[in-house]
Amino acid sequence: MGTYDLPEGKVDDENQTGNILGQLLQFPTEYTFTVVGKKTETEDPCDNYERKVRAVVESALGEAANIEMRVTPRGKRFTKVSLKVTVESAAIIAAIYEELGALDATVMKF
Repeated sequence: MGTYDLPEGKVDDENQTGNILGQLLQFPTEYTFTVVGKKTETEDPCDNYERKVRAVVESALGEAANIEMRVTPRGKRFTKVSLKVTVESAAIIAAIYEELGALDATVMKF
């Protein structure tokens, strides 16, 4: 079994995110965010889940970020959105996941 040694001066408790991820990946790196969101009955095309997800990622990485987005309907009630981007740190990954989870329609993120 492998071991994980926390870098000197870093806190490692239940309130921290990204410590292990930061050790597993070398940054900058390509990373794919995947979320599943619930569709609404009267979904306005200008206010749909895919646009909100993209806006979250763009707000963290900038509008000039190269975002490769794939949208997959999951039945009539859900939509899966995957975005492949280049990220600079584990902290950015954690912040984006936090914002994606804050969207009302998000039911899963991985």
